[in-house]
Amino acid sequence: MAHYQRNIRFLFFIIAPIIGFILGWSVSQKTFSSAAAEGSTPKEKAAQVLEPEIGEVRKEPGLKISPFGKSGVSSKNVDLDIFWETWNTLEKNYLTEADFDTKAQIYGSTKGLVQSLGDPYTTFLTPEEIEEFEESMSGEFQGIGAYIEFKDENLVIVAPVNGSPADKAGLKSGDFIYKVNDELVHGLSIDEAVAKIRGPKGSPVTLTIIREGERKPLEITIVRDEIVIKSVEWEMKEKVAVVSLHQFGTNASEEFQTAVEAIVLKNPEAMIVDLRNNGGGLLDASVDIMSEFLDRKVVVKTKGRNFGSSGDLVSRRGGSLLNIPLLVLINGGSASASEIFAGAIQDHNRGYVLGETSFGKGSVQNLIPLSDGSSLKVTVSEWLTPKERSIHEAGIEPDEIVEISDEDYENEVDTVLNRAIEIISSGQLPELMSAQAEAQEPQSEGDITKQNDKNTQE
Repeated sequence: MAHYQRNIRFLFFIIAPIIGFILGWSVSQKTFSSAAAEGSTPKEKAAQVLEPEIGEVRKEPGLKISPFGKSGVSSKNVDLDIFWETWNTLEKNYLTEADFDTKAQIYGSTKGLVQSLGDPYTTFLTPEEIEEFEESMSGEFQGIGAYIEFKDENLVIVAPVNGSPADKAGLKSGDFIYKVNDELVHGLSIDEAVAKIRGPKGSPVTLTIIREGERKPLEITIVRDEIVIKSVEWEMKEKVAVVSLHQFGTNASEEFQTAVEAIVLKNPEAMIVDLRNNGGGLLDASVDIMSEFLDRKVVVKTKGRNFGSSGDLVSRRGGSLLNIPLLVLINGGSASASEIFAGAIQDHNRGYVLGETSFGKGSVQNLIPLSDGSSLKVTVSEWLTPKERSIHEAGIEPDEIVEISDEDYENEVDTVLNRAIEIISSGQLPELMSAQAEAQEPQSEGDITKQNDKNTQE
């Protein structure tokens, strides 16, 4: 028996290493095969140790968003050696070792990646920047009080907020911002520029601006203040309800509903929706408000690259203001969601739009949260009106252009609003709406042939 046990132990010591080798080889082959299928070898995977920490994202509804290495960009086709080489070289050679902040380095490199796209509206936002963004959408923040966008690669004032420090200091729609506190803004994203302009109440900021008609740049110093933007204000002028929508913020839908309840009791003959200097805001708020005027109509079309980024947005049914005569006022400070509103009203011949051509901001950004509280604001599609007119850069041209003279501007005479009230009080609106409807009707082949013949004869 003892002899038998010795033989068993002898065989175990011989066979066990062989089994271990086979198992180890099998596991390594599976690991290599799995890594090859994902586009990286185990060695390459080791270089991506930071990827799960900074690459995880939570999907937004309708979007296919995934971290690097799982998004169809195979890591074997992306050489990150130069990134790590730069990181290590800085770490070994840079004079002030205390300046090395791993989180700041990761955020900085991520911002650089996003900025390489050359789209000022696609940005990476740190958790602190996200907090500021949400504050601005709530309608309360500290700063100068102005809507700012990029146009023709320049940072431009879309519109100052009524009564804000920017408004009182004399900033105008169309002013190009050249410097902020003597620092050039060229190359900054929209969010970085806003961060430099915004600041605590009572602190000054100096903007160097270029204004049409001025021979030299202007330096305007503005003292920041608490900015509170009331989304909706309204008043009765004679028998016309004039509703001013200042922004489509988080409270806009609720404020508008409250206003509508009061307006209906006044039994107005018509309504004017004033979108001048409304820099936009939340698309959902715009659609909610349009649903009061349009019953189950397409209010905007989106055209994007991915599934879920294209499609039609339709108004709800049963609005309270479906039949009230409507005029919409716009100007160069009307942007984004304001342009969607005006374009939908035009295309469905629901109202008459007058004023000036709008700003022309028609690209769509999705705010996609990342795992550590930061976010990506990504351009995913563009907005088109229900009749598929492009908004971006073109803007919305009003049905009637109303020019404001310098004298009226200086005397604070509201030429556009006065013209709108004149149209209603004189009974011109039905005639103007009818003419607008005829102008929007597509021509028949016969009409086009006749027009071509006429052009040839001329």
